[in-house]
Amino acid sequence: MTMWNGSGGVHFSGDEEDSNGSLARCVLSKRGSKALKPFSPYIQAVNEAKAHQWTPKNTDGYFLMATAESVLSFDLIHDKIRSCREVPATVGLYGDFRGGNRLRNAIAKMMERTFMGVEVNTSNICISSGVTAVLDLFFFATCDAGDGCLIPAPYFPAFDNDMAIRNGVEPIPVQPADTQTYIPTATEMEAAAVAAEIKGAKPRVLLVTNPGNPLGTLYPESTLKELLVWAVNRGLHVLCDEIYANSKFGTSANEFISMEKVASIAVAENLLSQKSVAERVHTAYGMSKDFGMSGFRVGCLHTRNKDMQKFWQNMGMFAAVSNDTQHALSIMLEDEEFVDFYVAENNRRLKKSYELFTSLLTAEKVNYMPACAAMFCWLDLRTLLPEPTFEAEDRLWKEIRDECRVILTPGKACHYAEPGFFRACYASMPPEHLKVATQRLAAFAERKRRKRKADSLAVSD
Repeated sequence: MTMWNGSGGVHFSGDEEDSNGSLARCVLSKRGSKALKPFSPYIQAVNEAKAHQWTPKNTDGYFLMATAESVLSFDLIHDKIRSCREVPATVGLYGDFRGGNRLRNAIAKMMERTFMGVEVNTSNICISSGVTAVLDLFFFATCDAGDGCLIPAPYFPAFDNDMAIRNGVEPIPVQPADTQTYIPTATEMEAAAVAAEIKGAKPRVLLVTNPGNPLGTLYPESTLKELLVWAVNRGLHVLCDEIYANSKFGTSANEFISMEKVASIAVAENLLSQKSVAERVHTAYGMSKDFGMSGFRVGCLHTRNKDMQKFWQNMGMFAAVSNDTQHALSIMLEDEEFVDFYVAENNRRLKKSYELFTSLLTAEKVNYMPACAAMFCWLDLRTLLPEPTFEAEDRLWKEIRDECRVILTPGKACHYAEPGFFRACYASMPPEHLKVATQRLAAFAERKRRKRKADSLAVSD
């Protein structure tokens, strides 16, 4: 199909503007051409930084603090996984597209034992190639194009792509009024749901991340229960992303509670029925974050919904994990002594890096939100903005990139309503590199403050 572009030329329906603003013909479908847009507004900077990272011998390189990836403990995984690389003849054959029974059983036992707090049945585990694939399949199964997903903001920027790129699901950011905790209420959720319905985006899912990304904090049990009961009674699916559930290191580390445990409590208190929980409560988990194995591409969905399990049996073939990888991970996770040692040591290293990062920030009076889990710190750099706008936030982000050679995640990408906040991943580099990066950030903040003070004095004179 073609149409006139109004200037005498032909504009193909799949045309896209190139870098010079002129039209270049795209021969993909409309949905294919939609996927030409990068999934992240700062992905180019991330890719450039990856190709040119700072080392003691490359002091002009970048510090990449915008990627949710931990390098702190992979040495332990690397040594272990090499010893698990048996290659039985069966790995060359087709397997169960919901994941092999051995790996599903190993993941179920690990989740039950380490963080979920309820019995996890192997039959309720569906495996795919990373949590991104899990979310893509989940939204395909639960939503139609144009439906909406409620998400407390700020949130992980890639969620937008996960739900929208193929499935056309509308993200609905919910801005909590409580800016001390960023914890939303059911009343705020209901208001956001009603507003979305008026705009034509019917909410079908509530997506909660616990521990939080980008905040690195935990949801209290009371809040999770309030949101869960509200959502299920409203007829929504509840998806809790607990991919950082085994990364807890702060003084409130023991306060983590899985949504599955919360759901069992709600049933025991007669707030919800067992049937509604089985149909509508789901948990995502993966090996990318707690275990630092993002390149292995292994994620899973815990669901008691029988239709979802049947769906995965069919659609799972499009995002299956290789049998070789499944076999090696099964052996690793079945070694409970290793898993316990690894989780404890990884949390010790996370705490060490967090304390290094925040101690240097505190010394230079750089504001941040205290964290106790995951691998993030939410920086408050509002005092460095010349005016409270997202244009000023973008300029500040570029200054930090160019002057400090540090790549952060801007708050706007996380759908936060107020400019001046940034996500920093302190686990994406070893502590000795982190120290240099943080010193650069702190020195930059001090220079900005001194310049502003000098400019203010000059104006007053």
